[in-house]
Amino acid sequence: GSNHSDLENYTQTVTESVKRGDFNQVWWSATSQLVTATDRYGGTVLMRVADTPATPVKAEKCILYLIELGADPYATDFAGDTAAHVAARRDHLRLFALLPFEAKWLPNQQGATPLMEAARTGSWRCAKHLLHQLRQVNSGEGDWLLGAQDLEGRTALDLAVLNGHSELASEIEREMRLRMDGDGSIFGLTDQEDEDRWRLWRRAYFGDFAGLVEIATRSNCDLPIDFYFSGLMLAARNIDCRDAALWERLLQLADPTNSSSGRISFLHFAAGSGNLAAASALLNAGASANARNGNGATPLMWAVILAPSTAAVPIARLLLDSGSNWSLKDLNDMTALDLAIKRKHFKLIELLQTYDNELFFSGSQRTSLSEPPLFVEHWTRIRLLGRGRWGVHEICTDTGVKCAAKTVKLPVQSGDQLDSMRNEIDKVIEGESNLCFLSHPNIVKFLRIVQPKPATVVVFMELLDGESLEKFIDNKPLEEQTIIGISKQICSALHYLHSQQPPVIHRDINCTNIIVNPVSERVKLIDFGLSIKLSESISHISGSSQKPKGTLNFMAPEMLGDGEAGRPMYSRESDIWAFGCTVFQMASGARPFADANNLLNMALRMERMGAPALPDGRSAELRDFYSRCTAKERRNRPSAAELMEHEFLTRIS
Repeated sequence: GSNHSDLENYTQTVTESVKRGDFNQVWWSATSQLVTATDRYGGTVLMRVADTPATPVKAEKCILYLIELGADPYATDFAGDTAAHVAARRDHLRLFALLPFEAKWLPNQQGATPLMEAARTGSWRCAKHLLHQLRQVNSGEGDWLLGAQDLEGRTALDLAVLNGHSELASEIEREMRLRMDGDGSIFGLTDQEDEDRWRLWRRAYFGDFAGLVEIATRSNCDLPIDFYFSGLMLAARNIDCRDAALWERLLQLADPTNSSSGRISFLHFAAGSGNLAAASALLNAGASANARNGNGATPLMWAVILAPSTAAVPIARLLLDSGSNWSLKDLNDMTALDLAIKRKHFKLIELLQTYDNELFFSGSQRTSLSEPPLFVEHWTRIRLLGRGRWGVHEICTDTGVKCAAKTVKLPVQSGDQLDSMRNEIDKVIEGESNLCFLSHPNIVKFLRIVQPKPATVVVFMELLDGESLEKFIDNKPLEEQTIIGISKQICSALHYLHSQQPPVIHRDINCTNIIVNPVSERVKLIDFGLSIKLSESISHISGSSQKPKGTLNFMAPEMLGDGEAGRPMYSRESDIWAFGCTVFQMASGARPFADANNLLNMALRMERMGAPALPDGRSAELRDFYSRCTAKERRNRPSAAELMEHEFLTRIS
């Protein structure tokens, strides 16, 4: 009862944050467990967000983040409804447009598709969006989807007529007869529709924008000319059509998500022309800042490539502020920044470079502690996950959301200086609290680090689905393509960590501290060496030995000698060595130096032979990649950023 109530309250908090477009609050609050949890009716957070008629522009990034965390657009409640069904009833276009095409055509338990729900409730925005998306599929599939029937044998057209939505019924009927031939010509229109589309086209072409507004109606404003290109798209391409009030009126009638053939969206045309008024109005009306055309280009990329020099920066800034993902790449593997560099537009380059070292899904630090993160005081143990040399791992819950908790018991002896020890631990926890600000798709999300007792520290992390990389390898060498896929993700995570200021050093990279989802092969680094740092601080106070701590087989050569003040030298380079050892285990199926049973043995073998050789049959690119990671001299090891450019990771299979 209590856990269910807590989960309900916390889910509602996240839902309201998304509806406000408060990405920082969503980033802090949402977890994979939360976005996949269901209420007593089988509903999800995504369905709750869908159950509102409109959200602000900044909600797009919040919605995309929920999906990134694992919110399933195909999930159904106990009535068989998806988020698309809920959004269609409420005419919530922004969320609806972000869902996958296939998720918007699933029937519920009554056999009703989201289009049928939109037709029944008169939700013209979502209905138009679906009808216009059908223009991008082959006519046979489109006819089949439009002709689908619910359990009572009614089509979307039937439901629109039965519920008195005659204008919407006419839209559906028209799309059922509309066709485009190989030359891009549109046919299947009535004489009146043909006359209307050309009247709109002429007004837009000759710059008669006031006249355009006069003759535009909900039923004619999206009528296509050739290649499904409309008169309003032509107006958006004209930078002189920049009356904000005009665009607000037009978009009370038109579909802001409409696109021509080749999936070139309304917003692409506005961004490419530098038409700030049109782009702003389109975004406010529900257009996606991350719409992709047939070449994978976003509106931001079109602004970079096509917008006039004087208009390019303002339109790019608008798109970035509206949630455009600057890190996306087109089919030529180019980001918006790459395109700006190619165009030699220095002001755009300067703007985009300010985003280049940031992750798209990354929040900022809290400015207030009035709303503390999860797991501040109370948690309930559910199940033991395992015991390691550094502590106990358990599944816990607080506010009804499951997480993983690692409890570290520090080796404190009765004679230790307790005050000094407490101060040292406090310093470590304060320094490592920045782990809770990390946000990367290949790094576990840290939720909270607490010290319930003087010699006990508990680290709360998101609960992951999957198994350790060591178990995934299962003593068998992996295929090189699999090694490439996993290595790319680890390199990306290390580049992110090592680029922080100050750099974040993992300290204990090995195959047991990397979790792999066996289905998607998505990996996440876990178990950062906080335990090592805490143990070091206690050793320093108590005067005990300063032997290197970590996983013996993955220790860099410099870790086996004395560093400054007799402490082991953890560094970015020691992380790279350990990553190289991970590559060895993926390529061979066994840990490096598997038969080395003590520190001295390891040090002697490494001094004589360096890193162990890869088994026969591995490519020259993999051998070179591995040898660079495991260079004996730390200064000769490349950075994670350099490794990401290595031919082993960039080659095309």
